[in-house]
Amino acid sequence: EQLAADIASYNLDVAVISETHFKSRHTDSVVGVDGYSVFRRDRTGRRGGGVALYVRSTIQASVWTYSADDRTYELHWVRVGSNVFVGAVYHPPKAVYQTVELLDYIEACVEELNHDFPAAFVVLAGDLNQLRDQDLVERTGLTQIVHQPTRGANILDRVYVSCPRYTSNTTVRVVASVVK
Repeated sequence: EQLAADIASYNLDVAVISETHFKSRHTDSVVGVDGYSVFRRDRTGRRGGGVALYVRSTIQASVWTYSADDRTYELHWVRVGSNVFVGAVYHPPKAVYQTVELLDYIEACVEELNHDFPAAFVVLAGDLNQLRDQDLVERTGLTQIVHQPTRGANILDRVYVSCPRYTSNTTVRVVASVVK
């Protein structure tokens, strides 16, 4: 109910949620929000984690899957409209992989998107905890657009975009939130 209220009050087209804690037993009808399609990647085999994207149901949206998809990483991509690709990511404090492996994976996803859709507007948002901005920016060419703390004095919830000057004009408004 709180998530639905937040999405409605901000009048969002797309909401990126990290650390959902959704499991396969949580059906889309239980976690759904009226007027939105839900796209999710649940963590398997461990507690917590998971990501979801809620896209206004009047907007055409579909899952985009990286050719070497690896469910180890909590990264889920949705194509919104014809040329916007939004990735929801969660990098937990106690990951089962090395941070450099996640960076490699994100870099490969962005490279494939750029190759297959050269005019695409790419958005990557979520909770990256201790992952350094500079590392992700250098590897992907994306630009971090969140510059104020999102949790205490830290910027944990971040939004990266492929074309920062385009963000104010895009019809997709993205908010990264954490559901705990």
